[in-house]
Amino acid sequence: MKKLFISAISFFLTCSNVLVIAQSGRVGNYSESVSKSKDRSERSETTSDNKQDEEETIKVETDLVTIPVRVTSRELKPLTDLKQSEFKIFENGQEQKISYFSSVDQPFTVALLLDMSYSTVFKLNEIQAAALLFVSQLRADDKVTVISFDEKPRVLCQPTNNRKVLKLAIEGAKIGSGTSLYDALDLTINKQLAAVTGRKAVVLLSDGVDTYSGKSSAKEIVGLIKEEDLLFYPLRYDTYDDVRKSRRDNAEIRYDDDDRPYVYERPPAKGEREIDYSEAKEFLETIAEKSGGRTFRVSSATNLTAAFAGIAEELRKTYSLGYYPTEERRPGAEYTLKVRIYRPNLIIRTRDGYFVKPN
Repeated sequence: MKKLFISAISFFLTCSNVLVIAQSGRVGNYSESVSKSKDRSERSETTSDNKQDEEETIKVETDLVTIPVRVTSRELKPLTDLKQSEFKIFENGQEQKISYFSSVDQPFTVALLLDMSYSTVFKLNEIQAAALLFVSQLRADDKVTVISFDEKPRVLCQPTNNRKVLKLAIEGAKIGSGTSLYDALDLTINKQLAAVTGRKAVVLLSDGVDTYSGKSSAKEIVGLIKEEDLLFYPLRYDTYDDVRKSRRDNAEIRYDDDDRPYVYERPPAKGEREIDYSEAKEFLETIAEKSGGRTFRVSSATNLTAAFAGIAEELRKTYSLGYYPTEERRPGAEYTLKVRIYRPNLIIRTRDGYFVKPN
């Protein structure tokens, strides 16, 4: 069944997308979403999905409420054979009739953002190799737009499924100076993906440190994300130790009054301080959490490859459920959501509610 769009009505639904675990021992022969407290811990190569909390915001042009639902077994194997009849949706405790159901394995469009600032020169080969591998894992109908950024963002190719074009774009990314991360995200949200329909996501490879943006800020980007149906997947490189070592290696040799040499290490500049990296980490976690995506900490080529594979699989293997609420939407009101699946011992990842923004 197709979604029915009513152009005169526009709701912004802000919803908490949290990991929920089946409690089959308490609710009988089915699995049900149960909210858990927020946890901002990053996913590493040994971190399970059941430690991720997420938040998702969707702009809806109708009173149809849509819910993305990801379902796995206890062993974290995605379930792809669920039928609409096995799902139930509850809003504020009242069961809702499912009017829209879309199964898994749908094509998507990804904006691949590559941090080409000097701080990532130490990881350039790994970044490009992993990006190429990610593209090779996509299906024929998946599209990618490649954007690099240093002191300014550069669109290296428009959304395409042409693998040769994508390969040239990724290999053509060059190291520069400065980091305009926020401006690059602003360009991606407001221009590159604004007109794209269907499933879409942003995959960002960066240390998250911004030193050069003049058009946008971290606060403005977070605000934009709350209003967009976009998943963000930051893959965070921690380049702090590399940058600090480079500063030491390039330290100036000076001489004291007795003509004895000593090493003078200049104070860290903006983008080199420990607090800059702490704020960058928090920012990447925030945009992932508020969009419904996940943050990956990558420390090796193997870890990065695994993260890319996980993102590609997750984007495709998601159910979409929709319903027309039995009660009229009230601007500013909050609504709780619960999803039930009539199979036991499942892990259900969905959002646990939303609010209708005031006009």
